Amino acid sequence: MTLIKKLNPALKTYLKLSAIALSCSVMFGCATDTNNDIDIATPTMQTSDIETSPGDSYISDAFELNNSSVKYLSALDSLLFTIEVTGDVASVAPVPVGQVDGAPVLAYVFVTDLLPSDVGYNHVEGTVALAVTSHPDFDDTPLWNEDNNASYDDDGIIYHSHWVILESNELAAGGLAVVQATDKTVLTPTSPMAMYLDSPGFSVIEQGHELHVIVPLERIKRKTSFNTSTLTGYLEVDASGNAPLLKLEQVYTQLAGPFYVEDADLAPANALPKISYQTAADSFDIIDTSVDYISEIDSLIFTMDTLGQPAVSAPSPIGQVDGAPVFGYVFPTSIPVENVGFKNIENATLALAVTTHPDFDDTPLWDENDNNNYADDGLVYHTHWVALVADDDSGAGLSVPTATDPSNLPPTAPMAMYLDSPNFHAFVQGNKLKVIVPAQRINNVTQFNFDAVTAQMNVDASGEGPVLRVNNILDVLSGDLSLPYIVTEKLLTDF
Repeated sequence: MTLIKKLNPALKTYLKLSAIALSCSVMFGCATDTNNDIDIATPTMQTSDIETSPGDSYISDAFELNNSSVKYLSALDSLLFTIEVTGDVASVAPVPVGQVDGAPVLAYVFVTDLLPSDVGYNHVEGTVALAVTSHPDFDDTPLWNEDNNASYDDDGIIYHSHWVILESNELAAGGLAVVQATDKTVLTPTSPMAMYLDSPGFSVIEQGHELHVIVPLERIKRKTSFNTSTLTGYLEVDASGNAPLLKLEQVYTQLAGPFYVEDADLAPANALPKISYQTAADSFDIIDTSVDYISEIDSLIFTMDTLGQPAVSAPSPIGQVDGAPVFGYVFPTSIPVENVGFKNIENATLALAVTTHPDFDDTPLWDENDNNNYADDGLVYHTHWVALVADDDSGAGLSVPTATDPSNLPPTAPMAMYLDSPNFHAFVQGNKLKVIVPAQRINNVTQFNFDAVTAQMNVDASGEGPVLRVNNILDVLSGDLSLPYIVTEKLLTDF
């Protein structure tokens, strides 16, 4: 594969499609950098009769594409997007210019034939691209803390993911730019500015020559019948107008494809079983649990195995938040609460919970039932981090306490409580409930103790702030909440 400095006519149509993906990545994303070896490239002066571009300074084998693929992984119920390059992938970052206008962006882009509505954009036409970008002059992932330094606004240099919608634009040397939006109400809640660029928080893994992006199938409406092509390139932000414009200026290499989704026939129609207000008691009887660390994808798989099929029962609604019932599958852990963004809380146990509660929605950033309404998804089982403390006022002696100061919570926390909505992918396979947790999202901790619990809870909204009270523990695998279980290391082939 040769490096491309100037676009020839035969490539222009393809590049226009791929450019949109590149431009979108400028605004949003989150990533796992397993080696953190990012170098800021030093521009070199070039003397040549050939017209040069600012992107020439970054031409490197780190952007020379060799292969690309998209594969369904049953162990994750997710798609693994993969790019292979000649050099060390994601090892080169742009040189900062000190401002957003003219800010350089480097990108790895998967151009797809998905529909904009498949990624949450229902009022636009264009080409959907998944872009992985780096841009040290600004941060466009305000929900995510990619460098794990407790600050959410300084991570632009770390390669991270975006959905973007691309269109032809004469202002871009590469002919493509991310579509601007005059009305922000048509954008997803995770779109940070007035353009069709989303910050989905997908896990990005850099491993030598390969870059991977894990996309849960739920996040594209479980579509598998699409194809992709790939490119690498240089983009710039034009902030001179009323809305920012992310322009594709130069393509380095491209693989035209099309690349189809491998093992697509293995994907089930749904991630979760049909839910009912009739309680199936055996669905809360725990018979086994595990947390497995998979180094290939730098992620952990939390699993709870129950006597009956899990996640089939929901509590009957009562019509209000105060007293609202909650059913939950809970993994108490020894992970420090600070690792997920909770601050100023003592003697608390961090737990990963998978819950249902039809009376209210506490995932306003996500549309779990895919009906374009982000405020009516409480019935669908979904994930939370919670900080559990001892509480004599709760039936089982535990609660998730109020947090009146929002600075003590991560940006994805939906209410004044030590409860976060990280949007980890939860799914059921047989009688096993599974959750995929990127290691980066817990400050790269891969060894800890844990337990498995099922419980009935209720919201107490009578005080200064809401409290989630654990009133009835249905089952505890250890018998005493001693967190006796440890993380095991496995390979994807072990599943």
